[in-house]
Amino acid sequence: MSAEIVVDATPLANAHARRGTGAAVRGLIEGFRVLPEADRPRLLIGVDDPPPPGFEAVRLAGRRRVMREIEAIRGEASFHATQPDLVPDRPGVVATCFDLIPLRMPKTYLAGPLRAGARRDYRKYLERLARVEAIVVPSHATAADLVELAQIDRRRIHVVPLAAAPQATPDGPVPAGDYVLYSGSVEPHKNLATAIEAIAASRSGARLVVVGPWSRRRVERLQRHARAVGAADRIDWRGFTSPGELAALRVGARAVLVPSLIEGFGLPVLEAMVAGVPVVASDIASLREVAGDSVDLVAARDAGAWAAAVDRLLDDAAHRERRVAAGLRRASDFSWDRTAIGVIGVHGGLGRG
Repeated sequence: MSAEIVVDATPLANAHARRGTGAAVRGLIEGFRVLPEADRPRLLIGVDDPPPPGFEAVRLAGRRRVMREIEAIRGEASFHATQPDLVPDRPGVVATCFDLIPLRMPKTYLAGPLRAGARRDYRKYLERLARVEAIVVPSHATAADLVELAQIDRRRIHVVPLAAAPQATPDGPVPAGDYVLYSGSVEPHKNLATAIEAIAASRSGARLVVVGPWSRRRVERLQRHARAVGAADRIDWRGFTSPGELAALRVGARAVLVPSLIEGFGLPVLEAMVAGVPVVASDIASLREVAGDSVDLVAARDAGAWAAAVDRLLDDAAHRERRVAAGLRRASDFSWDRTAIGVIGVHGGLGRG
């Protein structure tokens, strides 16, 4: 069955490459390697992109009329869509939906005259999502959002958790002294402002290191906020880092902070647990699914609670060691092999009820 599936791998080389979508597609492909080479899905790649070793590729003919090409893929192959802008309107489509954050925060991401194009594109995505044969989601929280916000039949939704990327070799300098790490974008739902306020309120003296892809406008707004709350001199803004640099910063951190208001899954939580680093995370449904009882969960907007959680991890060595051990145990429940087999199973069930 696997060779009769075509998986959209174009996020490996487009704007999604440095984001969660790219990481998820990269991990999914690695998971497919558990299969014999002849049984692996074929991968859709761009006109100029090299195919991942060990996979048969379906190469796009050009950069225009991409959707038409996908809808005409030869044979009876089912298609696995991995990004919102490439969900074809044809039989045999399974789509991964990582989250419905724009629908959870419409005033932030969809409202206003400047977002008319985004509203139109997102409406088209939801219309196509409603017509696919099955939807794969990384969490029960996202499944619930699809039912509530998009009126998708729960029987068409399949929860297949993601996993952490392979740990890169740490390579690069880290700050002297105690610090906590935030890694990710600085979009509003990531709620970095609360982490900034927590550092301002923390009595530990720890610094906050911020890494990830971001827009200049959003980071400048957060830097103004840091100055306003008295945290400016306790934050290192690193921007985008290499995998080795990020790995070094992660393993050197006293804790990883994940203050999101909404997430589809929570890769930063899982990546920290794999690396043996304790986590403070927002007490929201998707992060609870990933973390179990192995991390310190606090109310997303309660900066005082965040500061207290950071201080405890720095002051209480026994608590920190318990969190590290619990995180390592919890992380062992997730693997890309299981994710890949789960995705293939969804395709194998098409037309069976």
